Amino acid sequence: MSDLRISNLPAVTALSENDVTPISQLGGAATTRRASLAQLRPTLFDQTSVHVRDFGALGNGSTNDAPAIQAAINALKGLGGGVVRFGPRVYRLASGISIDGVAVRLEGAGFTEGPGPSDGTWLKVDTTGFTPVTFTGVAARGSVVRDIAVAEVHGNTQNAAWTPTGYDWFFRIVDCFGGVDFDNVFLSSVNKGFFCYNSGRTDFRRIRGQVFTCGIEVDQALDVPRLQNIHFWPFWSASDGVLRWQQANGDAMVFKRADGPFIDQAFVLGYRSMFRFTAGAGGYTTKFYIGSGYADFCRYGVLIDASGVNGLIANFTSQGEYWNAGGAPIVGSAGIFVSGSSAHVQIGNLRIDQVEDSAIRLGGVSNRLDIFALRAVAFNTRNNAAPAIQVDNAATGTPNRVHLATPPLLESSFANILNNTTGNGVVQGRAPAGTTARPGMAVGQDNSGLAAPSGQSVTLSANGAEMLRLTQGGAVTLGAASGAHAMEVLAPASTANRLQALGAVSGNAPGLLVVGGDSDIGLLIASKGAAGIVAQTGGGTQMQVLHRANAVNSVQLFGSATGAPGRVGWLAAGADANISAVIGQPKGSGALLAQLPDGAATGGLPRGANAVDLQLVRGAAGQVAGGQSSAVLGGLNNSASGLASVACGGGGNIAGGSYSLVSGLQAAAYGSFSVSLGFNAQTTAIGKLAFAGGASFGLAGDALAGCAVIARQTTDATPARLTADRAAAGAGNTLNLPDLSRCSGLLTVMAGAAGGNASATWRINLSAVRGSGAGSVVVFEGAGAAIAPAASQGGGSTWRLAIAADTTTGGIAVSGTGAAATTINWVGRFDDMQTILAS
Repeated sequence: MSDLRISNLPAVTALSENDVTPISQLGGAATTRRASLAQLRPTLFDQTSVHVRDFGALGNGSTNDAPAIQAAINALKGLGGGVVRFGPRVYRLASGISIDGVAVRLEGAGFTEGPGPSDGTWLKVDTTGFTPVTFTGVAARGSVVRDIAVAEVHGNTQNAAWTPTGYDWFFRIVDCFGGVDFDNVFLSSVNKGFFCYNSGRTDFRRIRGQVFTCGIEVDQALDVPRLQNIHFWPFWSASDGVLRWQQANGDAMVFKRADGPFIDQAFVLGYRSMFRFTAGAGGYTTKFYIGSGYADFCRYGVLIDASGVNGLIANFTSQGEYWNAGGAPIVGSAGIFVSGSSAHVQIGNLRIDQVEDSAIRLGGVSNRLDIFALRAVAFNTRNNAAPAIQVDNAATGTPNRVHLATPPLLESSFANILNNTTGNGVVQGRAPAGTTARPGMAVGQDNSGLAAPSGQSVTLSANGAEMLRLTQGGAVTLGAASGAHAMEVLAPASTANRLQALGAVSGNAPGLLVVGGDSDIGLLIASKGAAGIVAQTGGGTQMQVLHRANAVNSVQLFGSATGAPGRVGWLAAGADANISAVIGQPKGSGALLAQLPDGAATGGLPRGANAVDLQLVRGAAGQVAGGQSSAVLGGLNNSASGLASVACGGGGNIAGGSYSLVSGLQAAAYGSFSVSLGFNAQTTAIGKLAFAGGASFGLAGDALAGCAVIARQTTDATPARLTADRAAAGAGNTLNLPDLSRCSGLLTVMAGAAGGNASATWRINLSAVRGSGAGSVVVFEGAGAAIAPAASQGGGSTWRLAIAADTTTGGIAVSGTGAAATTINWVGRFDDMQTILAS
């Protein structure tokens, strides 16, 4: 400051921020200092702002600044509250700070996200036994904390035995009877973040960081707390020890007695639960609303272990795998888990990924979930028949129920049906009952569809008229309303035998069949009264059934007179309780034929025992179902000579192997258990599937694709050959080629140890060519003497696969070498294309 007298200073017409003025600070020793107008402006225009530095806070990260901060807060009492400002420093708290009797704003200078104190305003705690910040009393409601980061010191070694230091809640909001706002607060390495009790309307916005035991707990909130933009992420440490502890013990958000909480835009990673609804001394949560949430690496997305909880979830995703474990699901994980009772939750869009067993689990009794769109991915990963939705039996009370507004999308390698079979739990989609004229589930128009006119019947309507009725007890009526219907089906109790009506394609005749559990089943046709039965063709009588006075069982047929259209049918009647019927059943080991054998092409040779031959056109007498229990099901010029072989339609097909199947045109299956489909497809190997289109070069099998499965079990470290029937390698049970051919495809091999989790997989592009004779085979892609697995688990990494040319049987040899004293099952699949070199 100049030493000139004020009267000697030059005159000015305007003041700037850099102009200075003398200031006298009164105290023990009066001191005169200078200050710029910019420095004076906050004091001149904001009389209720204080800075913690003015009360002795050093912000050096080591001195206990809590008393100075408390003094700054106390200075605002009696002034109507105000703003407590923090500069960009690290303020250590070794004792508690209490906000009571006044509403204040604790305002920092922002922060840099990270594992510990850095740029910006930080509150650091390294001593246990106290609550760092407490808001209490009615006068404190309306207070605000914003733009501040907090951190605690946790010095444990981050290994499998890691646990957090037992700090108290960093923030307690207790008995404020109203809201305290937290905006842009960062919790770095904090054991427990916010505890809100008896302080409704508390508002949490932009809360992020890493908390270990609990991020936010709300209890006795009687008036709509709000949580928005919550993001808990491993900012401090992503080590396996820390994340495993959180996944076993940490709950991101806990709600006890909370009336109508609103939660939106929340994400958490690595916790036991994202949302936990549990009971407090004052009750439980009701009418909660979750707008959008994403639980990643969490055992439970939503955990409800209190009774009476109810609320709504609009959009939610949950993924339940261990952190850094290659996708392994957490033991007992579930996207939604209800262990309490009488919970009622509506869920709009729900996706659940990677859980050990069921994606959704309901325990307790009287629980109900209403789900409008469910997608479950990678559930039942143990392949133990766990359903996508598991609903426990309720021994007392109302059974648990899950209502699905739309069919769920289930995506899993071991996908299982929804649980609707065990106990009395219900998983279903429901529709209004409706009436015949206005069915509850309409199709196409409002008077066509499915209805339930009573609790004992279901009807199908078309354009307002009943066409089908199903009634409790097994009665079915068709064609019109019950009583005016054209056909009726009755199902007596303990029905074992039944009638089937079959249609037919053009050129074939429809028929009636009797099927059931009995070995011999008759077919009964009865007339009414003493009238007989006459069958005519071309105006002449071909068959008669005459009345017999002493008959107690009979077959009845009835027609329809003019004026009663559709009143035709047949029924069985008699004194016996059970009446059998047979239509077209062969006697003994006779065959079922469509034509009489005549030794020529017109009727063919005799068929095999118990064969079925429905073919009507053949070019040679031998084109029949000649094998025992074989079948030729239509088509032309087909034959089935193998035991229990089947030629299904098409033309010129040959089913020559035992238990083989062929369909298409000029396809052949000579190997046992083999299948050939399409045009010119052909296989001679055991269990081989071959298929081809019309792209033939002129020979059978010269342009086809196929699939073969080979297997072996090893118990030691000796190489063992994989074959189709696990027997010694031969021409019919290995990956063999015909002369002058080549093949190329993908070989997939999986091996797994019995009784353990050791596993290994191989995926190998494999190509081979064969000239004339077995010794000419060359494997020109994929060969190797000791191929390591592409992926493995446990001891599977030491197992090896060998691929070589087999010049003895003429193909490709695939062998597996396991481990000593270890039972290992090897399964291989070869998907290949094949062509003949010369055609």
